[in-house]
Amino acid sequence: MTAGGATQTRPLVIQKDPRTNVTDADLQAQYTLATQIRDKTTAANEAVLRIRHLKAQAKDRAEKGKNQKLTAAAEAFQTALTAIEGEIYQYRNQSNQDPLNYPIKLNNKIAALQGIVESADGKPTAQSYDVFKELSARLDAQFAKLAAAVKTDLPALNKLVTSRKLTPIKDEVPPAAAGASQTSQDDEDEEEEETEHRVWEQGLTF
Repeated sequence: MTAGGATQTRPLVIQKDPRTNVTDADLQAQYTLATQIRDKTTAANEAVLRIRHLKAQAKDRAEKGKNQKLTAAAEAFQTALTAIEGEIYQYRNQSNQDPLNYPIKLNNKIAALQGIVESADGKPTAQSYDVFKELSARLDAQFAKLAAAVKTDLPALNKLVTSRKLTPIKDEVPPAAAGASQTSQDDEDEEEEETEHRVWEQGLTF
């Protein structure tokens, strides 16, 4: 601490609440799982940003190319990406009431799980590990579909794009990804507040 031009330091030790019976190993296990959940949620949100960037480029090239084959290929590519996006993120939710009609998707379910794991000091339950494993596997399956679309469909589409003397579609995170990722996470936090009570009451639906 610095005050009046003088600085003093003292060692600080963070200790667990002595009123609980939780062990250091329990807290470490909780931290480890919570971190894994956080990273998985980030990966899901980044995949959505990547998909939207690809779709925006495909739409732009189709509009500029004014070619029937290019337009058809671009629309097919966008449709495939939208199907993947829709499994990761519920893009139909535009208002607070929409989650009642359109169920939350993988990124929201994983984010809600973090709230459960961090709800109290203690080792995560076996159910929490099982749910994370299941949701992670389902998310990885969508990542695989995205990778396949980029590897197979994008090169064919880009051949049509370059034949019209247009800039090829790039598989990259948009320049404003850092800010967009934070905005996306903020949006997820707000949406999670609206849906979390239903998750607690109904459980995580697979």
